[in-house]
Amino acid sequence: MLTVWNAFNDMFNDEFFARPSAPQRSFVPSVDITEDEKSYLVTADVPGMKPEEIDIQVENNVLTIRGERKYETQGKHQGYRRVERHYGRFQRSFSLPEGVNAEAIEANVDNGTLTLRVPKPVTALPRKVKVNVGGLAEKAKKLFTKKEDEQPSASS
Repeated sequence: MLTVWNAFNDMFNDEFFARPSAPQRSFVPSVDITEDEKSYLVTADVPGMKPEEIDIQVENNVLTIRGERKYETQGKHQGYRRVERHYGRFQRSFSLPEGVNAEAIEANVDNGTLTLRVPKPVTALPRKVKVNVGGLAEKAKKLFTKKEDEQPSASS
């Protein structure tokens, strides 16, 4: 069944108006963690934040990202006003593997995305082990080669 849309009625169907005191939600950045051969990559959404508003610390193998996304007041607003973006202080913490060098962590903010490159500890990096040929087969080859060289020639 089709009904006629009434913008005035829909305005009051919103969750904001349904409860007299809607719960205040604070800003918490979404984070992705990926890895490559040499490092972990932590990517967080921090739209509208400047690098000086973000604090990154490593303590006891725990990486902590904290900051505050401040509400921007732009003076007088006329008419209906609605704020859907979230603001406030945030803190995200992540455990790092043993042996991560905190001094080597690189951080960059570009277009509202914070990117942290955390180098893997040397012990966690894959290591290629060389397989040597040797053992009994090589020793036998050397033994038989020497005996042939030591035998006198038939012409003498």
